[in-house]
Amino acid sequence: MASNGSAHTQTLQKITYTKLDELEKKRMVFDEQRHQTTEVAAQEQDAVRKVAALAQGMRTCFAIPTDRNGRIIRRGSNNRRLEVDLKNLDRFLSQARYDPSISTDVVEKWQQTLLRHLDVQSVKYEYASLYGKLTKQWLSAKESKETVYSDEDVEMSEYEHISGGKKLESRREWEHTAFEPANIDKFDIKTMLRSMFAANAHDSKNMREALKTLRNKVEEFEQSLAEPRVFNSDNLPGILRSLLASDLLSEDKRDALRNFAKNSTILDEIADVLNMRMTSLDDWSWGEEVLLEPRRQLNGNYNFYMDEDLLQAIFLQYIGLLWSTFWKNALRGFRASEGVWKGSKSLIHSLDQKRREYYLGPLENGATYNSRRQMIYRQGYFLSQLLDHEFQERYQDEGDEEAEPEVLVAAGSKRGAGRTKQTARKSGSGAIRKRQVAGKSARYSSQMTTQAQQEQDEDEAGQFKPTNVMDAKQRLLHLLSSEILINMRLHGGLTCFKSQIDWLYPSLPHEAVERVLEFFGVSKKWLDFIDRFLKAPLRFADDDSTGPRQRRKGMPGSHSLSEVFGEIVMFCLDFQINQETAGEVLWRTNDDFWFWSSSHSQCEEAWAVVSRFVDTMGLQLNDTRSGAVRMTNDSKDAFAIQSEDVGNKLPRGQIRWGMLYLNPNSGCFEIDQSMVDHHIQELARQLKDKTSNVFGWIKAWNSYAATFFTSNFGKPANCFGRQHIDSMLATHRHIQRGVFVSPSDEKSGSGSLGSVEDNVIGFLRRTIEHHFEIRNIPDGYFYFPSDLGGLEVRNTFIGLLGVRDAVTDQPSKLVDDFLEAEKEAYKAAKTAFREGKVEKPREEMLDPKFKPESPETFFSFEEFTKCREQIHFGLGKNELAEVLTKLLERPVEGPVDTEDYGEVDMATEGLDDESVMAADRAEPYWLWVAHLYGKAMIEKFGGLQIVEAGLLPMGMVSLFRSGRVDWHD
Repeated sequence: MASNGSAHTQTLQKITYTKLDELEKKRMVFDEQRHQTTEVAAQEQDAVRKVAALAQGMRTCFAIPTDRNGRIIRRGSNNRRLEVDLKNLDRFLSQARYDPSISTDVVEKWQQTLLRHLDVQSVKYEYASLYGKLTKQWLSAKESKETVYSDEDVEMSEYEHISGGKKLESRREWEHTAFEPANIDKFDIKTMLRSMFAANAHDSKNMREALKTLRNKVEEFEQSLAEPRVFNSDNLPGILRSLLASDLLSEDKRDALRNFAKNSTILDEIADVLNMRMTSLDDWSWGEEVLLEPRRQLNGNYNFYMDEDLLQAIFLQYIGLLWSTFWKNALRGFRASEGVWKGSKSLIHSLDQKRREYYLGPLENGATYNSRRQMIYRQGYFLSQLLDHEFQERYQDEGDEEAEPEVLVAAGSKRGAGRTKQTARKSGSGAIRKRQVAGKSARYSSQMTTQAQQEQDEDEAGQFKPTNVMDAKQRLLHLLSSEILINMRLHGGLTCFKSQIDWLYPSLPHEAVERVLEFFGVSKKWLDFIDRFLKAPLRFADDDSTGPRQRRKGMPGSHSLSEVFGEIVMFCLDFQINQETAGEVLWRTNDDFWFWSSSHSQCEEAWAVVSRFVDTMGLQLNDTRSGAVRMTNDSKDAFAIQSEDVGNKLPRGQIRWGMLYLNPNSGCFEIDQSMVDHHIQELARQLKDKTSNVFGWIKAWNSYAATFFTSNFGKPANCFGRQHIDSMLATHRHIQRGVFVSPSDEKSGSGSLGSVEDNVIGFLRRTIEHHFEIRNIPDGYFYFPSDLGGLEVRNTFIGLLGVRDAVTDQPSKLVDDFLEAEKEAYKAAKTAFREGKVEKPREEMLDPKFKPESPETFFSFEEFTKCREQIHFGLGKNELAEVLTKLLERPVEGPVDTEDYGEVDMATEGLDDESVMAADRAEPYWLWVAHLYGKAMIEKFGGLQIVEAGLLPMGMVSLFRSGRVDWHD
């Protein structure tokens, strides 16, 4: 069915055109009135009368209200400064008519002030008109696209319908994966699960009890879902918000959802229908068919989206939210059960503790290195795709996605085509919203052990809690970098591997999902429903030649239920790694996972576990994204790192993330310039397609250059050091020079935009001058926020320079300070022991009667430091746990220096509170922009407000900014 966009969008578009037409009329009226005012004033020979004529005419030009006596009414217009000037000028002119001491120079300055007001207003109208023309340009480009694809709903969600090699290749591979049956043995899965969760001699009772408790919770939760009124008008708004936070729906359906949320009667009707579906869960189905649509992602990959009806989407969304929250809480309790989850060397041997207490006194309370690592794992990586609360929403900015390392793979490689995860998250505003509702999943999984509750309380504090998947991956880079620094000094080496399940969501065998859920106690009723959910009847929307085909592998993309199934299956791998590597953890975000240890053999054991697991579950590893490194201290220089061969039991290949690779000879993540150059060409190609649409061009630039590149260079942190930021700054300069080069360079085939300028602002200035014949555009116009009438081009350098000085210059010094503090602590402890000053309260000792073989001889420094990762030394900021925290710390962007009554500061104080540049709410980035360009903007526009707020089509602009960029093959 043809669609030219939602009724809401069409109405907003008509309002925008009307508003822009009215703006043009106002501009024409002002120009005419200005001309008349200056003409009348020019006829006056007397300087005072000339100024009086200007002042009188300006009342009309600016629609300044006056009372019946012609006196100006204060605060009657939006131009308060002009009101004051005119009101005072009336008095000054009266004085000038009598007072001979009023000089000609003074009167001339009055005239210049009034003419300045006229000039500024003309400029404001000129730039308001420009903004209107840019908006019309964008609407025209959008309408042109809708005309070309009039048989599809492309408005704002902008589905891709562009035939291209990569899209066709992605579709063929997706079809092969989804519609071919899995080669998997159900018995092998059952055997693996029984073995994995089998109790050993030490914890047989604990493991059995933990599994029994978990299965009982599953049964209780399923019973709660059978209660009446699962859906109601109270929880439906939260469900709709959650669904809007995904990228599943088209814009028409998103608009319908927003309208549903405003109407309580409709919500009640929807709740009734969905509750009827819930009570007849045994009969639920997808219907005859569900259409599939491809969409291109910024990184060049295609995802395939199911175009299901709204009621179906709402129904499945809430079921997914309920199960997600339930499993997160239930497995958190399972993990915290005694004797289930192994700790990584968290406890010291009893003999070691007795000896330490004899020489040093009772162990000190406080965070240890290992306990800090465990907290980081729990908060950020334990079932990270599952929700803490039913209506927890996660957003990330468009462009905040991982670059594909496949672009560097030679043609013909087995895994040359990139694949993007399709999770139930939408790229959006970047805001993180959390709502806690006492839902069913929370009520039926709240019975936790004391340890589980304590851990949950710590995790709720969220010191190390990522805001979304990309943030979790950024923090993982920081953690590995920090552990490399620490382990190289403490243990002399570190081995690490990284890999990814190849296309987890599209390829996960249904049998694997169902067997795992069955093992954890999910009933046949729900297993049958899950089986029908997975085996959807699918047909590509642009293919009428074939009927629907039943899905044989994989899960529906962008569905919360799919995330639940993926996480539960991968939890089994997490658990198996923990059990078979002496309590170590698999640092996993979705289908990406990392493992590292100072023990090379332990890494080999972990990789063997991974290999067995994926084989049994019918999965594959992505060879391109798999790699390992082994680093040791240089035998000639204890502070230098050397790379060693990883052997044949770990994956070959580099460890890469985004546009970074781990250099095993330095232990640092470094920017891969070859990947940068590839994406420079791709960015230039995408921008070329948008040169006739300035708004679209800027949105593409902001998403790609400011967000995508910056995210894939790694977020600054102390562990990366200042050198990393300097490298990012240099690379961003390289990007602009690569995208914007001279025409002669363009002929060489560089794929650039061929600009005389080598920067984004120079290119945009020339483009606007060419299309709209506006000259001398100030730099600030491009960077100022849209609410002030600017184009809001994102500057890629300001944020980095704002944090540069806050980053530790030499991260390794933090570890050196710990080692030095450790030596000083040993000396002090030895002195206290010899002087008999060691306090030994009996109630705090493991064995107050214990005495070593040589009770008078203080133990060695090697023994003193033996348990440095398991105990708290009391070293303050030099404590090893605090060193780790400091290395992980991200710098906070510092504001520019200001003066209370400076011109720019006063201007930001005078802005509307809603403006992002208003003094009371401005982030450091916007204050930097204000002070960098503010004086020139004030000189040209009379202030920081380029265009009066009421003249801007902000509704349409907001709609534009909320949409996705249209990336082309």
